[in-house]
Amino acid sequence: MTRRRAAMWVLGTLLYLAIWPLAGFAFAAVGVGDVLENAELPLLGGGSKNTFLSSKSLANVFVFFRPHQDHSMDTLRALASCDQEFNGKPVHWVAIVSGSFPVDDVKAAVSETGIKMPVLVDEDDALYRRLGVRLHPTVGVTNEKFQLVAYEPFHEINYCDRIRGKIRYALHEIGEAEVDKVDNPQRALMPNQVKGAVANRHVKMGEMYIGMKQPEKAAAEARQILAEDPRFAPAHMLLGDALAAQGHCDEAQASYGTAQQIDPSLAAAVQEKRHACGAH
Repeated sequence: MTRRRAAMWVLGTLLYLAIWPLAGFAFAAVGVGDVLENAELPLLGGGSKNTFLSSKSLANVFVFFRPHQDHSMDTLRALASCDQEFNGKPVHWVAIVSGSFPVDDVKAAVSETGIKMPVLVDEDDALYRRLGVRLHPTVGVTNEKFQLVAYEPFHEINYCDRIRGKIRYALHEIGEAEVDKVDNPQRALMPNQVKGAVANRHVKMGEMYIGMKQPEKAAAEARQILAEDPRFAPAHMLLGDALAAQGHCDEAQASYGTAQQIDPSLAAAVQEKRHACGAH
């Protein structure tokens, strides 16, 4: 390994080690399972104060955000819909912003995202320091005992579902197994792995051959499907169309009849095709 490559490797490793902890822990001073100390913060715009945790709620949801950050804005919009979804349930919502941001900028962000929850201003960043907030946005959820159930830094995928799952867990609506399913959803199958997807592709190909006046190729597509799945009704319909296009109306009627027998909802379409083939 050359000196240049070795130096680049060392630099890359140091950067990774510096960034990785931040990605893994949104809060530096508290972790899941810890009981949070409550704090009273002024409401945006001044006036009265409010606590960021409520003893009257089964779930406390709080979000640390920045008014000029895209992910923060996306998160506030998502929470605006979540807020409505849990309307009437014992869930306490607050958004928390550092006092270092101009009030007008924060008000503009709140107005743009449509959130209805109270916005609290951490004027001297005391709560920031107490929790060790590292990432923005971060959504925290506690139970009725102020025990931190979860914290969720921003995720590009499945973020809103993850937050909903943690809230429902704090509300005792679901257990840990259900939360894990939300956090680790089963990977979606590729289209060619979904049952019937390949067969439907052959049907579309056969329909294209019908349109191109090549019924023999359409019939070959249909028979290829039926060799794998004799009860795939669309393939019987395609075979009927291919046979009708070749003038084999009796055989076409038999294919249409089989399709209708498998899927009775095709009755109207079968009747129309039979008339088109000259049957009465």
